[in-house]
Amino acid sequence: MKKTSIILILLISLTLKGQTIIDINDSTYSNWSNNDYNYYKKDMHNLLDIFQGTYIYTNGNTSFKIILKKMIKQPEGLHYEDMIIGEYQYVENGTEKINTLSNLDISYSNQFLKHGIAGNGIIANIYNRLWKCPQCNPNEKRLILRIRDKSTDRYANMILRRTTIDNKEVLQVKINNINGVTYDVEHESPPANFSLPIGEFTMKKL
Repeated sequence: MKKTSIILILLISLTLKGQTIIDINDSTYSNWSNNDYNYYKKDMHNLLDIFQGTYIYTNGNTSFKIILKKMIKQPEGLHYEDMIIGEYQYVENGTEKINTLSNLDISYSNQFLKHGIAGNGIIANIYNRLWKCPQCNPNEKRLILRIRDKSTDRYANMILRRTTIDNKEVLQVKINNINGVTYDVEHESPPANFSLPIGEFTMKKL
């Protein structure tokens, strides 16, 4: 009974405690601060908005289509975050390899882990080692997300730059840094290769 009372007191105190709001553009904040985990990582300057939409890359009869959507105050562990979530369709040489677009409007308990594309990392430095961009404007913000290959459960970085080419809105995209997988070489088969497009390409907005 005493233990139950202590738990109830803790829950009430957490509920009453004011929630700290953190700008998603503030890279100095520790996501797992022991002193303040009841926080909301908010898109205070609407930096995520410009990345929303449907985009497609085509090369002959190969295409890669993504749909990105901004989500507000999504639960992420013991805190909340604004984020971009998305899904994709990949057609290779005329054959559809994977299509997760129908999952876009599913509300998962953990949006970041379950959606095919998710995240809210802001890249401000044009010479960032993740993807140097000397042609970027000094104050330009790029976005880094995580893309998960749902056919192999492997994932990679997905860096986005929103710009215009010939007066048309496009995303310049870089997919790299595929996660490594450990396995027992004597008793297990090698892990499946990441099956989504890798490298740099330009996607037109539909």
